[in-house]
Amino acid sequence: MLGLAVFAWALVEWQSGLPGKAGKLPVSMMLIAVLAGFALAPLAAKRPLWNDGLALAAGPLLKIAVALLGLRLSLVELGTLGLQALPLAIVVVVLALLLTFLLARLAGAHQRLATLLAAGTAICGASAIAATAPGIRARSEETGYAVACIALFGLVATLAYPLLLPVLLDHPEQIGLIMGLAIHDTAQVTAAATLHDQTWPGAAALDSATVTKLLRNSFMLLIIPALVWMNTRNRSTQTGPGLPPIPFFILGFIALSVVRTAGDAVLGPDHSTWQTTISMAGQVSIFAFAMAMAALAMGVRIADLKTLGWKPAAAAALSALSILALALALIQ
Repeated sequence: MLGLAVFAWALVEWQSGLPGKAGKLPVSMMLIAVLAGFALAPLAAKRPLWNDGLALAAGPLLKIAVALLGLRLSLVELGTLGLQALPLAIVVVVLALLLTFLLARLAGAHQRLATLLAAGTAICGASAIAATAPGIRARSEETGYAVACIALFGLVATLAYPLLLPVLLDHPEQIGLIMGLAIHDTAQVTAAATLHDQTWPGAAALDSATVTKLLRNSFMLLIIPALVWMNTRNRSTQTGPGLPPIPFFILGFIALSVVRTAGDAVLGPDHSTWQTTISMAGQVSIFAFAMAMAALAMGVRIADLKTLGWKPAAAAALSALSILALALALIQ
């Protein structure tokens, strides 16, 4: 994964040095990492020894990358963006849950699969699916199917939304809000926002996208136990994890926002050493995100979508597009 991230960085550096229009093409590390991951996905499926590295990049490294983004925002900025995003996040999460579940059931999906697709679409992608599946006794093929849907549609959104949204919206903060509301997984949201900001230098979609997505993630503490209860309330005994694991990377993000606030107060926001530290943390975060996105793209298994038919996947895709339309309507 590190090799792919370095390759993506080197290719971007080389391309930016080309003369004329070739050097101004909208190419970023995230774009190259995702495309390289897709290209290597068939090979990764035949290399079980790669699984540990893929899990490391898509798990702990991703969480570290998200936490490091906290250094970009002071508590004042975090609070301002959070207050703006919170009502929008509540509306989108609730409607996304209901719409995805309904469409999946109409498409013939079992209640378990419909629940997994709803959780993954509305809250935080594969993490929500993994936290929900044991509690509702989901079958392995249902879990794999839901994860494949979320990964595939989210990665498509990662590449498409940075190109689509600037045509529809003028302000980077609004674009970030839409990405945070409408893209499934945390890594996909931050990758899409980073791709946007790298394509249009000076834009600031990443901050609002990250805060909005972390707000959505925090809903898993309430919604996943509710989904488990709804699926098990008619059983004599319930099995499952109860409350999902606390998303500690959100706490890490907030903690580093506190560090940013303290550093700005003690050293001053323009202090050269402090700014260098923040910049270095940002670069580490970008490299970690590139590694995570490559790993997630390499983990997409189209074959998983064949196990339970195409209709639930089509319902999930329609739901994702409907959530995008809803988010745009709320922002306008």
